[in-house]
Amino acid sequence: MKKIMKTTNRKFFLLILVVSQFAWMSCVDDAIVQSYYTFTGKTVGSYLKNPGTAYNFSKFVRILERANMYDQLTTYGEYTCFAPTNSAIDTLLAQRHLASVEDLSNAECDTISKTHLIQGLYYTTDLEAGAISSTNFLDRYLMFSTSSDTSSGTPKVTYFINKTAEMLVRDDSVENGVVHTLNRVVTPSNRFIPQLISSDTTISIFSSLLYITGLDKKMEVYEDKRYTIGPDSIIVGSTVTNWPDQARPAAYPEKRKYAFTAFVEPNYVYRNYGAQSAQEVIDKLVNKSGAFSTYDPNGRYSYDTNYKDSNNVVYRFVAYHLMPCLGNYNQWNVSATIRDNCTVYNYLDPQDFYETLCHTMMKFQTTREGQLYLNRRRINEGAAAVKNAADPYQAAVRGVRVFSPTESGLTNQDALNGVYHYIDALLIYDQSTADALNTRMRMDASTLSPDFLNCPGRHRAQPNGSFPFVTRYKKGFVENFSFSSQTLMGIRTDPDWSPSYQRNGLDFLGQYDFTVKIPPVPEGQYEVRLGINAGNDRGIVQVYIDDEPCGIPIDMRVYKSDPKIGSVDDGTDLEENRRNDKDLKNRGYMKGPDSWKTSNLNDANQTTLRLYYNSMRIILATKNFVEGQTHFLRFKSVIDNPNGIFPFDFLEMCPKSVYGNVEGEDTH
Repeated sequence: MKKIMKTTNRKFFLLILVVSQFAWMSCVDDAIVQSYYTFTGKTVGSYLKNPGTAYNFSKFVRILERANMYDQLTTYGEYTCFAPTNSAIDTLLAQRHLASVEDLSNAECDTISKTHLIQGLYYTTDLEAGAISSTNFLDRYLMFSTSSDTSSGTPKVTYFINKTAEMLVRDDSVENGVVHTLNRVVTPSNRFIPQLISSDTTISIFSSLLYITGLDKKMEVYEDKRYTIGPDSIIVGSTVTNWPDQARPAAYPEKRKYAFTAFVEPNYVYRNYGAQSAQEVIDKLVNKSGAFSTYDPNGRYSYDTNYKDSNNVVYRFVAYHLMPCLGNYNQWNVSATIRDNCTVYNYLDPQDFYETLCHTMMKFQTTREGQLYLNRRRINEGAAAVKNAADPYQAAVRGVRVFSPTESGLTNQDALNGVYHYIDALLIYDQSTADALNTRMRMDASTLSPDFLNCPGRHRAQPNGSFPFVTRYKKGFVENFSFSSQTLMGIRTDPDWSPSYQRNGLDFLGQYDFTVKIPPVPEGQYEVRLGINAGNDRGIVQVYIDDEPCGIPIDMRVYKSDPKIGSVDDGTDLEENRRNDKDLKNRGYMKGPDSWKTSNLNDANQTTLRLYYNSMRIILATKNFVEGQTHFLRFKSVIDNPNGIFPFDFLEMCPKSVYGNVEGEDTH
């Protein structure tokens, strides 16, 4: 379904705005279809006063006026407005025992107004189950979900915001935005995530475990008050990242926020495993009973009653359910649009790896059908011996499925400082989890710090169309990273086309010198690899692991086809292709993966990273990693050129079981 075409009357409206000294920028629609309606000459503000529908928004208008936000909706900009009807406002007032809108405080009017507005255009056809990609004016995500009713014989799909506010009318397009009519006022929770979990009786067992281990206290933080930034630095475009050919608009996060995600078994899941209470879960963990036997081959963990000890098996069990970052259902991997355009599903499902509060890794994988799994492993991952399996999509390790907002009922799972998700099976670091993680871990650089998700730069929505945008970060306020005052760091997001894995990555400029903590991969021997894109505007970098240099400096201006590297494009001779791969690896290089494509499906230049001319992997070192030990990568510019870019695309940790496989490592 496509959006609607604005009529020629829009030109007259634009002229009025220009005369009024407003510059207009907007995405136009391109076809009149189904539930879309164009209100020519109307702004969001004038629509709310005269909607042309059966609903009245006068009380919401008054709230906007009291919050000094109504005038903004009548002028230049692009806004998505979720407009509660008068009836919805009346319900809210009755719940608060108020007689009229005038009885609301100014602060309440401000909160209601900002909750229902998003900068940018979002039609329902742009959305998937989960968070809308831009935050609202309160810097909170709104959740989109649907339900289907077939009782009448004809399927009826209903659309919701934050699960309970039904969209009575959707996708009404006006000159400066789009309006969706809601039957309820959206009221996000202001509780911390442990308190929100404790209010949900369906997960009372996990809630008890959370408090028994003391992990609830670790999640009662919201904002780093030490962080300050100049007001100009948060305005998109007032800060720029200078590339040789262009100045890319950039901005810093206004606040440094802390956030958490919990993956929680409903009580019935524990009961399916024979545990009726939190104490029975504890007993089974301590006694290593059945499915509750954790993976502890070296006997490092304690099994006593000191459940608040981070080395205790009960503590570790609960901590493995918790992430130190905000991850809504559709944010762990790439969006549905990028998945459909760039993923080669025959080889791999989209997947990412994140560190938990247990300081171990969790794998996230989204299937071709859009289902999110934890610690799932496809049958054709890693070993070449099973490349030709009859069903390459089959799971060798099923993992744990995460329920989408649509599947999770009406319970509000969105807290002030995070979100929790229901899961369908026991989540535990056991032997099957170890098997799922025994795979090549390709970690997009934008996943290496919780700050990249809590102060979003990873997959950040574009504020001004599709032009590449950079989210900059301040020295001393990026967890897992440290960098010098001469280092300029930011996440670049390219929404429509990119030679980078997942269409984003970290860019470093200046005389950079920075260090990043290597995520705590499972114990074993690994090849440590760096994914980059070569280019004439790049620099030269010396890489270190734990202060030991990884060979000679890497000149990122040298393309992989250069004789010094020796990459040859694949041909029809498979043995020759494989021989070239071996030659490259002997020199410390690899081609990019063939499981990821560069651009949109309708782009004639779409190709895989394996074939793309500047995509390569560099083998930094082979190193043994031991649980409990922390390792660091250091990257230092060794060229006197502050504009020489270091494009940190991804980090790849490849276990010996994969790179040393007798059949050879696959090309995915």
